Amino acid sequence: MIRAAAAALAFVLCAQDGASAATRAQVDRWLATSKAIAHLSPPSGTVASMQHRPYVSVRGVLGATGWIDPGDVTDGYLADGAQRVMMLPIESGGSGGVFTALLFTQVDGRVRFVGTLPSAGGHLDAYLDGGRIVVRTPVYAASDPNCCPSAQHYRRATLHGTTLVTEDEWDVPLAKPR
Repeated sequence: MIRAAAAALAFVLCAQDGASAATRAQVDRWLATSKAIAHLSPPSGTVASMQHRPYVSVRGVLGATGWIDPGDVTDGYLADGAQRVMMLPIESGGSGGVFTALLFTQVDGRVRFVGTLPSAGGHLDAYLDGGRIVVRTPVYAASDPNCCPSAQHYRRATLHGTTLVTEDEWDVPLAKPR
């Protein structure tokens, strides 16, 4: 029963705002549209559960190397319902989780790589909400440990063609653990 509830919750979260996950074949097709994205061999000692995932690096972007899990991809539409958006988080394999997500769109029937959504502190979350792209990143004070940022920074954006346009930004303070 608990597994069924967890699976249902995962489906609801992935399908938020009409978005869905992707297949490995879709991910491979999207990645192939950009020469900036290199497919690499995973590091030796990679755990078996990661072996089936693409291991990539974005040329010239620090922190943009890791695995892409098709189940973590957001594939949906902007508020106008006409422009498709695909966000592929790159799992670093370290304690910071995701430092970069890849942003793609479909314009005139062609998939195009827009660029990266970065987080210097890792723990990046990118999703669609109300047909808008939302990027959440941690805000760390000098004394904050990796587990416990002082706040979360939110950036809401949209696309004009292949240009990412920020509409709003705000911080939400977080309570400190005792």
